[in-house]
Amino acid sequence: MNCNLEENFNHALNLCSKNLSHNECIEFLKNGNVAEKQIAALLIDTIETKKEAEIFISNLTGCDGKIREAVASRLAEFIPIENGIFFDSNYDTFADASIDINANISRLVIDAVEFYKDNTDFGKHYANKLINFIQEGFIEISKIKFRDKKYILNKQLFKIYWALEGLKIFSKYTDEKILYEILSKVLELNEYTVREKAAQILAIYKNSDLFKTLYEKAKNDSNYYVRETLVRNL
Repeated sequence: MNCNLEENFNHALNLCSKNLSHNECIEFLKNGNVAEKQIAALLIDTIETKKEAEIFISNLTGCDGKIREAVASRLAEFIPIENGIFFDSNYDTFADASIDINANISRLVIDAVEFYKDNTDFGKHYANKLINFIQEGFIEISKIKFRDKKYILNKQLFKIYWALEGLKIFSKYTDEKILYEILSKVLELNEYTVREKAAQILAIYKNSDLFKTLYEKAKNDSNYYVRETLVRNL
């Protein structure tokens, strides 16, 4: 084992055996190394102020994956504190984390922010950021040349997939014409899992005249799972 990895592992084990105080956890989340931040995120007992929430959420993006996942795993527990006021202005960070390269983090974040599904301010900002991610994804896909490696395409499809998953909860805060344009493009993609996400959103608008054409298109998709999504929601 690499000496640094072994040292970090042993340090993490040592921290786990301690009863860290609330203040110690906050300090580690502010200034700790990877092991300290990860353990602090897992052991902290609660979030008591908006400032503490900012410190906690600052570790959800732009840092080691072990820290990000530890923070994401506690969101569903901490967001409802004080009716969500400690985290309700962090829509940009939550949107960024919703398309994390680690799908488990994306899932944890999206499940947690569903708490804000009836918060108009949060919903508008979060949904708009997800719309931007999808639009950026299509721009990047349009630049891909045949000779480019497949992972370049898959990276953009992954981003679109998880942005749609978040948008499914907050679609009511979007401009329906923009949503229509996005879903129309998604249904043209070869990747059926992304088309399935579009179908899940279309199921919400099954009685809308605007989305009727797209709904029928998805209902007759070549893929069973895309079609089945709408059959289940009849």
